[in-house]
Amino acid sequence: MKKQLINAYTKMLSIRAAEEQIAKHYLDNKIMSFVHFYVGQEAVAVGVSDALRAEDRAMGNHRSHGHYLAKGGDMKRMMCELLGKAGGCAHGKGGSMHMIDTSVNFIGSTPILGSIVPLANGSAFEQKYSKKKGVTVAFFGDGAFEEGVVYETLNLAALFKLPLLLVVENNLYSVNSKLHERRSAGHDSEKIVTGFGAAYIRADGNDYEDVYRKAAKAVTAMRKGGGPVVLECMTYRHMAHSAPIFDDAQGYREEDVFEVRIKKDSVQRLRKKLLRLGVLEKRLGAIESDVQQEAARNLAYAIAAEYPEKSELYTDVYA
Repeated sequence: MKKQLINAYTKMLSIRAAEEQIAKHYLDNKIMSFVHFYVGQEAVAVGVSDALRAEDRAMGNHRSHGHYLAKGGDMKRMMCELLGKAGGCAHGKGGSMHMIDTSVNFIGSTPILGSIVPLANGSAFEQKYSKKKGVTVAFFGDGAFEEGVVYETLNLAALFKLPLLLVVENNLYSVNSKLHERRSAGHDSEKIVTGFGAAYIRADGNDYEDVYRKAAKAVTAMRKGGGPVVLECMTYRHMAHSAPIFDDAQGYREEDVFEVRIKKDSVQRLRKKLLRLGVLEKRLGAIESDVQQEAARNLAYAIAAEYPEKSELYTDVYA
């Protein structure tokens, strides 16, 4: 278990380092492209991905840098994509919100709220229809969970007992709108999910071990034909909904204020756990140094990389 936790810490730290360096690059160079950072939610992407096999598929949303990297995506290609370079995972044409790498079965992310859910359902249907062994996972937020297409998907997935894991990353906000401003007092996600015939599990999204254990439980049940599962992970988004900035000055946060986010930060919690397990500070320091250097090298590579040729403008573009 200690080895798994060290690997998880390295992955979570890599995601954080990559995003922090990208955020700084965007600010320093006044890059105004849409970008949504995953800082704070790393335990969800890594915890769920660690419960998957290579043949399992994952899909994401507008905030999917972490999902892409956790499933085995290439950081260099991701950074090229963010900067619109030809070497990007979508050849520089998709940008931050269109991560994809079929070689590791991260089969796409879409920015339209909730749209990834029925697409993932189609993937899961194909896996079952073709008698394949894998499962499909879709990551989306608590705002997307309120979209009607999610409920239609739950109905179909439960009807056909599809191997579909829907991971709701509940970071308390839809942009800046709070849960209690959007949902009735009687709203109950578990009753909604189980009412459709799917299973519901709730996890602490700021705790890697809790997410991993519950994701593994869900995936194991799905592999035995148990049908779809919704895994709701309660977590904190540290940065603003969009843009490379922090937004505490806006004053809308209630539970997840700065001091609470730092106290419950998933990366630091896992670091403290490793120290309690006897991992030396020196070893963690070496991991942290390597991760920072790797992120810096990948960003430097992306900055120097070539843009796509004009002749490639319409290649691989579908309408």
